Amino acid sequence: MGCVRMRKAFSAVVSAAVCGSLLALPAHAQPDPYQIFANARQYWMQQRYPTQLQYQVAVAITEGGKERVEHYQASYDAVSNVVDVDPTSDYERENPVKPSGVNFGLFGFNVNKPLPTDDFLGVPKLRPNYSFGMAPFVPAPSPTPFNSMALVNEIRKEFHDPNPRKTPSPAPAASIPEIATVYAQNREYTITMLGTETVDGHACYHLGLKPVKDPGRYRIREAWIDETTFAPWRLKDSTNFVSGDATSVPWTIQFTDVDGAHYISEEDADAPVSSQGEIYTRAAVRFESIAQASKPPHIELPGGSKETLDEPESK
Repeated sequence: MGCVRMRKAFSAVVSAAVCGSLLALPAHAQPDPYQIFANARQYWMQQRYPTQLQYQVAVAITEGGKERVEHYQASYDAVSNVVDVDPTSDYERENPVKPSGVNFGLFGFNVNKPLPTDDFLGVPKLRPNYSFGMAPFVPAPSPTPFNSMALVNEIRKEFHDPNPRKTPSPAPAASIPEIATVYAQNREYTITMLGTETVDGHACYHLGLKPVKDPGRYRIREAWIDETTFAPWRLKDSTNFVSGDATSVPWTIQFTDVDGAHYISEEDADAPVSSQGEIYTRAAVRFESIAQASKPPHIELPGGSKETLDEPESK
């Protein structure tokens, strides 16, 4: 009986030792969210875009349970950073506004009220390779590719981002022993790891971002970054534009690849948009038919005639 008790006691000690050793195993290190975001910025800097793009911008809204969509023909010059867009959408061409009553003047003034606009959110002066502040605009030296690698260091310097592949050199030995070395960085966001998710089939890090300063300029609040390529596949912005009623709500942005380059595919308002006295329960902007152009036609936007939907400048 004593031997049985000894065997049981020995087994208990072994089990406890095994459990203790499992609990003591070091956990896997969490990926650094700042490094992930820095890698995502570098991904943008390494993109290659044609110097001339032509594409179509679709603006879709849902009003009273009915969806309406209008399309605008647009082009982008990556050398001058100029977006040209035809201010008349296909919807306006198919549904021209017909004035009611008779136009006449009274003492030199037009009695009739101005005709209402048919642009749901404004004429979209938008480009499909906008980076939402992750990388500034750098002119493409024609005819070489946009954002060539020769400009990467200049962009990184502007954003105070270290080269992810570069390790700081150790400081030289001093007469007084050093306890620690601190490397300071000028960061625009406080970044946290929210987890991992799959976005359109891509395994992504999910980051949360809080601006350290100037929240109107640093607008990204969440980012889904590819675990392998560091391509952004989804972003959430606190606000998305600099003009019009669509600036009052946050937006979610989705991305896609076209001919080996990264572009915006769709931007969706995360809340109803009030515009021109109407409530749009859903609003979205989509980029379609993106293609390289040898020399797209220059489209002049009539000055002051229509409200435009604009992006903040990439500084």
